[in-house]
Amino acid sequence: MDKVSDIFTGSLLESLSRFELAVRTLTSSGLRGEKRSRRKGSSAEYADHRQYVFGDDLRRLDWHALARLDTLLIRLYAAEETLPLEIVLDASASMEFSQPSKYVTAARVGCCLTQIALLKGIPTLWRIASEKPLETVRMAARNDLRRIFRVLDALVPDGKGALAETLRRSALQGPRRRSLAVLTDGYDRDDLRGALRACRAAGTDVYLILVLAPEETDPSLRGEFTFIDAESGTESALTVDRGTLKRYAEMIAAFRRDWVEFCRQSGVVLLEISSAAEIGPELFRALAAGGLIT
Repeated sequence: MDKVSDIFTGSLLESLSRFELAVRTLTSSGLRGEKRSRRKGSSAEYADHRQYVFGDDLRRLDWHALARLDTLLIRLYAAEETLPLEIVLDASASMEFSQPSKYVTAARVGCCLTQIALLKGIPTLWRIASEKPLETVRMAARNDLRRIFRVLDALVPDGKGALAETLRRSALQGPRRRSLAVLTDGYDRDDLRGALRACRAAGTDVYLILVLAPEETDPSLRGEFTFIDAESGTESALTVDRGTLKRYAEMIAAFRRDWVEFCRQSGVVLLEISSAAEIGPELFRALAAGGLIT
């Protein structure tokens, strides 16, 4: 069985230092970091101008603008502060499917995002959605990634999970302004959608990363099979033929369209990744295209 940590060699960890999180909103945590805020403050990075008003600090006058435009302008600067990153990982039984499993690939993607954040001084929190309650894992130091490895490598996805409940708890407990990456196969659609809306309503930037197995998106099975629901244990006999595969293809296409439409309407960023995707340049390009990293 693959371990989440197996692929995180020194060279991979080093390659992650080239990236940073492409976050869109900022917190008022007051922690100093390397992400630029939309708020104006007193850091050294220039952001904008505004007209001088009586009482402004004359040391902030833009004398070059005065010489060129004969106008008194005050220089504004960008406050630099950290935007917390939160990872919520689905650990239900359906995530244990394929090789490597959806769980392993999802967890590895989360670890990549975590390492990118930690290298930039951005604190990161993990919530693992499983039937058995697990403690949240908080990380802030550059070398903290091994702490989540110990948890992820020891965990075996099982049961129905508790993703929607975990997200609702996140909406209530987490800071209002943060980036939230949710890693799941998205099968618990009805409960999950309400929880994602709750996170958005709390002011959180939400990134939904659907991890699906190749056998789910492009099946090639033929014959007589007994299928067992990984979460309920229910058995179903099924003949898989051309007609069955066609109906399944229509169902999975509708499943994807439903998520695309929901995310478009709800302001959630959607990204789909194959569980067979290798952690490397192609995946990093997909994360960049999805607006997660730069």
